[in-house]
Amino acid sequence: MNYLQYRFTPYFLIALFAASTGIIRIYIIPQWTLPWHILGFIVQTASLILIWHLIKWLSGRLDRRLPFERGPLLRMFVQILITLLVLSPWPILGMTVFRPYLPVKLTSQFIAVLSMMYVIVIFLFNFSFYASYFYRNWQHSVEEKAELEVQAAELEREKFNLQYHQLRNQVNPHYLFNTLSSLDGLIQTNPQLASDFVQHMSKVYRYVLQHKESEVVALEEELNFITTYIKLLQIRYGDGLQIQVNISEAVRDKGIVMVTLQMLLDNAIKHNMVLPAQPLKILVWNDGEYLVVFNNKQLRSQVETSNNKGLSQLSQLYGFLTDRKLVIEDTPEHFSIKIPLL
Repeated sequence: MNYLQYRFTPYFLIALFAASTGIIRIYIIPQWTLPWHILGFIVQTASLILIWHLIKWLSGRLDRRLPFERGPLLRMFVQILITLLVLSPWPILGMTVFRPYLPVKLTSQFIAVLSMMYVIVIFLFNFSFYASYFYRNWQHSVEEKAELEVQAAELEREKFNLQYHQLRNQVNPHYLFNTLSSLDGLIQTNPQLASDFVQHMSKVYRYVLQHKESEVVALEEELNFITTYIKLLQIRYGDGLQIQVNISEAVRDKGIVMVTLQMLLDNAIKHNMVLPAQPLKILVWNDGEYLVVFNNKQLRSQVETSNNKGLSQLSQLYGFLTDRKLVIEDTPEHFSIKIPLL
């Protein structure tokens, strides 16, 4: 459809121009009868179409010998000059041949006006190719810019996906080291609890392996996973860690980036003291289209294995998945983060 519009637009404009000048001609030359005005319209339209095709043919030849890239002004000067030299004799010849047969006498002023209009038409036709050249270049630059922006966005997303997977891979070995240390102590003191610990641990790793290629999972699946993970944490920390999860059924079919909750729980535990006499309290609930993870603050004096980039990388990853941003609230008494559900 766009191709057809582009192809037939010159002919439509030529016919519109011929019709406009025909109306003017009716008022300027009232002596002409209607058949003469119709004939004038047909001759003018045919002549302009012929001129258009001659200029189009000449422009095509010059595209190979003197392209616009070598100098737009030089190209237009040469094209207009050649066009005038080639086409100027034809109106003179036409008026000389048909002047005796016209129903009115052509004055010198009228011939001058016609000649000026002829030259203007030649200039306009030539400049249409000039404008078309710049329009194509502009369109190409816009498309190229848009393509580069898309590629940049894709590369940026791949970069943050890589950072996310690196972050997730950092969590798992750290978690494995801590859980194995806890398991070693349980085997000596409470073999039955150690057995329960191993079963929960296997469920955690089964979930991670099943979804290792997934970026987003259903919130319901993540909650099932985090329930098992919380049991491991409570076995390890006992009364020093209190976690409550209260998620309504209405949002359980929403999506969430895999192991988001594990990262946030680990982040809270990593930065805060976990003591039976001073328990760390973590609350998880949904607030509209967000998931809220809240904990009281009792900061450790020193935090190991922290590069302070985990939340930033998680925020950037969510930035590619939704327009709603992570909301972090950090006060002296508590820390909370709101995760947009997908």
